[in-house]
Amino acid sequence: MKTISVVMCASNAEDTIAGSIESVLKQSYPDFELIIVNNGSTDNTKAIINSYDDERIRIIDNIDNYIQSLNIGIKASTGKYIARMDSGDIMHVDRLKLQHSVMEDFPNIIVCSCWEIIFGKNIARRMHEQKFCGLIEQPLVQLLNDNVRISPIYMMRKSFIDEKKIQYEDYSYAEDYKLWSEIAKSKGVLYMDSQPLIYSRICDMKISRKRREIQIQNISKIKKEIVFSLCYKLSEVYPMLIPLYHTNIDLLKEELISEKDFFSLFYSLFIKNKNRFKDIENKLK
Repeated sequence: MKTISVVMCASNAEDTIAGSIESVLKQSYPDFELIIVNNGSTDNTKAIINSYDDERIRIIDNIDNYIQSLNIGIKASTGKYIARMDSGDIMHVDRLKLQHSVMEDFPNIIVCSCWEIIFGKNIARRMHEQKFCGLIEQPLVQLLNDNVRISPIYMMRKSFIDEKKIQYEDYSYAEDYKLWSEIAKSKGVLYMDSQPLIYSRICDMKISRKRREIQIQNISKIKKEIVFSLCYKLSEVYPMLIPLYHTNIDLLKEELISEKDFFSLFYSLFIKNKNRFKDIENKLK
């Protein structure tokens, strides 16, 4: 059994998979397994994976269902920690060592993410700076305001995921965002390291535009779920929050307000009253 399980899904990734695998195998922290779920690839992806003679690599074949493949990889993991990675990205040589150190030093942290270097074809390499570093206070509220960029570059505590029965859900192109929201709802602590520990490849922009519409719809759905969750949790003391939520949903449906207005209203409400609401949450534990 290894300490860290690196979970990667690969779908027709013959152009990038080798670089991703090699960046994992070169990690300065050695105690890991690399679980690669071959997600219905029809190109040479599987052959490239099989060309590596390394006992730390485990390959699992699945049909073309990305969310299912992610959950298969998580279920197959044996490590104390799960490190997510895309099949087009490149790990900094010390990524596992540094994230492992954070998780070991602070056992209350459930998810440890990091900043990243973005690169791609015809895209200048640059660092994507997050608005946050360190512990993310009021994570559910911050997720309403797009304050945290969520990419598959995080490490999470497997015992928490198993205990809370959290898994990836069918929110295409927003599955990591949904996962974080569920962890936050379960009172999981989120941490953002300001060191860029991964090189994130930006895919072809034409493909991204096609997916963007679905992603926007799913992010909106998740945000509405977050708002309702927060209102419901606090409604024991402030019952008016539930009708406030439904009233604004109706206004949104009638296009009398925009989604931006909707989320801004509740973000401001929860931020301005954060100390009051925090006291209520503590009493409700």
